[in-house]
Amino acid sequence: MVDKENIPADVKRAACIEWGVLIDGYLTNAARVGSRLTATLFLDCARLIRNGETVVTPPVRKLTSRGDFCLVQSESGNDHYVIVSELASLRLQSV
Repeated sequence: MVDKENIPADVKRAACIEWGVLIDGYLTNAARVGSRLTATLFLDCARLIRNGETVVTPPVRKLTSRGDFCLVQSESGNDHYVIVSELASLRLQSV
């Protein structure tokens, strides 16, 4: 059973959208590492990863956006994730 109490409001909103594919998980605080993402995962459809755990996705490509959310697909085509929020890129400033 999924613990709905610890699901962020933005994840709940993204989960209400009809994406047209099975969503493997919803990612918050996503950061790009090459073609992969590292993020906090919610609503893992396989129920192997608990809500709030950190994951690294396989290489992904963007499929579409809806509002503030972005649907990505693994290069293999087997997995789909919704990026709910991304970390702002950090820029090093010279002192």
